[in-house]
Amino acid sequence: MDTQSKPREEKEIIVMGLSLTYAVCVGIFAVIRYYKAEYPVAMMDTVLALFGVYVFALVWRTRSTHLPSMAISFISVFGTIATISLKGPEQIYWAYPSVALVFYLLPTRQAVILWTVSAVFILYQLIDLSALKLVTIVMTLFITSFFCHLFSSTMTEQHERLRKIANQDVLTQVKNRRAFNQDTSFLEDFHGIVSAILFDLDNFKQVNDFYGHAKGDKVLKTASVFVNKVIENKGVLYRIGGDEFAVLCEGQDFNHAYQLAKEIYQSVSESDINQQHNITLSLAVAQKEHNESVKEWLGRLDSALYKAKKSGRNQIVKSVRY
Repeated sequence: MDTQSKPREEKEIIVMGLSLTYAVCVGIFAVIRYYKAEYPVAMMDTVLALFGVYVFALVWRTRSTHLPSMAISFISVFGTIATISLKGPEQIYWAYPSVALVFYLLPTRQAVILWTVSAVFILYQLIDLSALKLVTIVMTLFITSFFCHLFSSTMTEQHERLRKIANQDVLTQVKNRRAFNQDTSFLEDFHGIVSAILFDLDNFKQVNDFYGHAKGDKVLKTASVFVNKVIENKGVLYRIGGDEFAVLCEGQDFNHAYQLAKEIYQSVSESDINQQHNITLSLAVAQKEHNESVKEWLGRLDSALYKAKKSGRNQIVKSVRY
């Protein structure tokens, strides 16, 4: 699938929306200041507005959000400091949307660092205000920053928790089919080395039929533990449906993936679930070729697993593209 044809992620839409909103709002002030002959500030606003448009276009074209988020946060803070410097303390109002933008777009740690440094520069320019006004600004900025920080931390924590729930198989605690589809979709334009292992638990249906689903669930969990111990940091395990699993091996060529498949096969063969329930594995191994789509690669892998099951099971089938 072409990158531009994929649905845009929520973060992309948010960054593009904020960048465009920033560009429009600052652009309006640029027009007003040109009209009032405030040319230095008007020119600065024009540059900032154009930069907002550039960030919008950058996210639209590359679909990357990390650097654009940092860029629009930095330029927002810079614009606030510069505006206060050129127009005076009455421009402090720009600091409040700026702090919200920074904490919304950046990871909490980066947001705290950027805003703390920025606040020092902002407050330095307000040093000539009366004590009451200065204290009022300091307190309101502090309270706003604190609540933005609290919101950002809570939102990040909840997002991570929801992401884990959405991408984790409840029974085995390994990644699920949704995570597999997502992770493999990112490999469409990947030019590095990546291989995958697809495997089924042979005779699993008989375990469910004779011993019930509780025993079947236990077999699945036990098999997942054995496989995870074998692969360690060499790959990522997914349960993609029923008794079917996959191991994604980024940075592993075919030979390394095949060796890993043999270790997985041997581990389960020597385990209690094989001795007690005759559970063996049918496995398929394939490396993604550079001129091959993810769909073709996974289709080739699936065909190899089908061949392994139709040829007597309890074996490893290689899928090599000539």
